[in-house]
Amino acid sequence: DEDEVELVEEQDGAEVGSKKKLTSVVWKEFKRVRWNGRIKAKCNYRFAKLGGETKSGTKHLHDHLKSCTQRKIKLAGNKQLSQASLRFNCIDAGKISMENYTFDQDVARKELGAMMVLHEYPLSMVDHAGFQRFVHALQPMFKIGTRNTLRYARM
Repeated sequence: DEDEVELVEEQDGAEVGSKKKLTSVVWKEFKRVRWNGRIKAKCNYRFAKLGGETKSGTKHLHDHLKSCTQRKIKLAGNKQLSQASLRFNCIDAGKISMENYTFDQDVARKELGAMMVLHEYPLSMVDHAGFQRFVHALQPMFKIGTRNTLRYARM
C-alpha cells in the first residue's frame, strides 16, 4: 500500500511541489515538513516534530504513536478516556487528605475561561506556543482550542 505524502514548507507555510512515495502506515498520521532546512515528520495530533528523512526509518514514529496522548483521545471518539488519579489536599495545620480525581475537559475549559476573564488576559494567549507547552506539561489530555473557540464557548 503506497501513499503519496506531500512535503510541506513549515517555516512560511508554502508547499513544496515534490512528492515522494512512502510505504509505512505511520505516514497516514504524520506530515512531512521542512523545518529549519531539515525534513521532519510532524505528528497530526500534536506539535511533535521527529526525524522524517528516509534514512531515519520509522520505528521512532511508531513508538511516538503508541504514547501520543492526543491520538488516544481522538481515537476514543465519544468514549470517555479517563483514568482516576489521586489528588492530595492540605486541610489544616499539616493534615493531608487524599481524594480521587478524574480529568474533565469541559470543567478545565470553563476554568480556563474564568481565569482569563478574572485576570483580563488576552484571548490570543491560548495560541502562544509557550502557553500550549505549559498546559500540555500539566495535563496532556487537555485540548485548549483556539482563541475563537474560547470566544464563542458557552461558559
